[in-house]
Amino acid sequence: MAVTVQMPCEAVVTELYQNAFVGSSIEHGTTIMQFDLRKLDFQCALGTTATICWRQEPSHIDMHELSTFHNPLQYRFIVAQGSSLDDKNQRGYFTPEIKGVSTSQHMRHSVIRLACSLAVVCGVSLRHIALLFSALVLIPITKSSIKRWMDAIGSHLPTPEDMLRHLLALTPVTECHLDGSYPLGTDNGVMVVKDEHDRILMTHEAASEHGDDARQCLQR
Repeated sequence: MAVTVQMPCEAVVTELYQNAFVGSSIEHGTTIMQFDLRKLDFQCALGTTATICWRQEPSHIDMHELSTFHNPLQYRFIVAQGSSLDDKNQRGYFTPEIKGVSTSQHMRHSVIRLACSLAVVCGVSLRHIALLFSALVLIPITKSSIKRWMDAIGSHLPTPEDMLRHLLALTPVTECHLDGSYPLGTDNGVMVVKDEHDRILMTHEAASEHGDDARQCLQR
């Protein structure tokens, strides 16, 4: 005799698309939660009273989600190209937007941010992050994927010079600590200027940390 066990599942995605939820199933050991975006109120979103027409052949996009179950969890979004007539009897086309997820990475934005935060803020290696996601939340992630996510997020950040300019505008630095080091494998030393919070303000490669070489760094 088959036994059915119902378990409540709440997340940001289920809250956003609760009106589009059509059911769940298990495929190849993975729990699939299906959302048909054609059920949403697009007449209100588009500001029209015209009938919404959909293409007969819909497609679906599967998204990985953090799972606390005994099997992996995925969201399946059923989408199709829609169209409607405007006031001038001209047909306009649109495709439902999936909020909160990355359609190119098949992940929620929060999952991508979590992986990047573990690498940048916590200093966890990419291999260990992949192992953590696979063992704890049952999401298969490769090291190359995490590296691409970090590069994509970092491309929108300001340059170190712009960050320094912004920090100095908030709190001007009138005194600083000057230190010198000689990294292995280099011929010249590196002069490092830090503020009171030990943040590096500037680095300068010089043959010596004394005399004219140091004076050039201070003039900058």
